[in-house]
Amino acid sequence: MSEYESKIEFYGSERSMKRGIAKEQKRGWEVVSTEAVEQGYGCLKTGCMGCLFLPLALLGKKPSRYKVQYRRYKFSEG
Repeated sequence: MSEYESKIEFYGSERSMKRGIAKEQKRGWEVVSTEAVEQGYGCLKTGCMGCLFLPLALLGKKPSRYKVQYRRYKFSEG
């Protein structure tokens, strides 16, 4: 029976995600999935700007983050 260990990493840009993937692959990790995660809007900024002028509330959106799920074979000793 194969056992894997897994981990999830978040990156702030596509460029840093690509660098991170290359680094982790050198360490024996394989990419299971990648996903751009929308962060939505900052609560305080959206509320304040929404009260003043609703269309300006749309400017409070946070940048996307990139989620990468990795796995590698778990070596058992013994």
